[in-house]
Amino acid sequence: MEISHLQIIRTLVTDPHLSRAALRLHMTQSALSKRLKAIEEEIGCMLFERRGPRGLKALPQASELAALAERVSTTWESGVKRIRSGAAEPKHFLLVGPQLFLREAVLPWWNSVASDFKGIELEVRVSPLSKISVETLQAGADAAILEHQEELPDYVCRPIYTEHWGVVRNPKERRSRLQDYEWGAPTLGDNPVEQWLVRRNKMPPPPQYRFIWNDLTALARWISETRGAASVLPWHAVAQAVDLGKVTYEPLSAVTDTKLFLAFQKNTLHKKLIRSLTESLEEFESSGAPSK
Repeated sequence: MEISHLQIIRTLVTDPHLSRAALRLHMTQSALSKRLKAIEEEIGCMLFERRGPRGLKALPQASELAALAERVSTTWESGVKRIRSGAAEPKHFLLVGPQLFLREAVLPWWNSVASDFKGIELEVRVSPLSKISVETLQAGADAAILEHQEELPDYVCRPIYTEHWGVVRNPKERRSRLQDYEWGAPTLGDNPVEQWLVRRNKMPPPPQYRFIWNDLTALARWISETRGAASVLPWHAVAQAVDLGKVTYEPLSAVTDTKLFLAFQKNTLHKKLIRSLTESLEEFESSGAPSK
């Protein structure tokens, strides 16, 4: 399978509409359809369900292949940039991690220190995986923010942040029972509402979800604008909205706290950059934990 084939799968999983995907890939719709059929024949299984005018529907194996394609693409592009810049003077730094944390914690750090690292190109990528693993790091990233600690001889895996979770609600309508709220979730699968409320028997029966969006910022905004809306979200996703009185936040127990770790190679050539990032993330940790 060629690199271009992996790009086709990634594009179609993101937007399974043949005509739009063909435009993005600079191909005709007919050529893209034929290429997809050839890919499926090479792999030996169907990746997309054909639904006529409604376009395609990605099957689970297509999503799995898209995640693999993301890691392969990361390895390839990072490797090419390393070859171009030279290993002795790294000019490119690739960091992979969860979307919201990258935006809320990493972006402010880079805005404040970019002038200290002139000549270095920072690339930040949101991992397509729900649980970022050290495999992401081994695939070519210079550093990764992990949601669980890894113990490998060639890597440092340092705790950088403790995430506090809580029940977030619209303040304009307080309902007596948790199950009476309009619930939102980032996914219908293993989401925080199911994990920390339903499974702990605090909210029987399971809620009917009214809003499913794989973006915690979108969920927080929906809650702030919808009477009777609620979800379970991390503190740093709603801290500003709480300060403005747009939502309320009720911390869950310490059992729900989750840790994030910064992982990087022990022999990294970006020691100064890693040190600066670590110090900034430690400050982020101490600046905004919610009151219990």
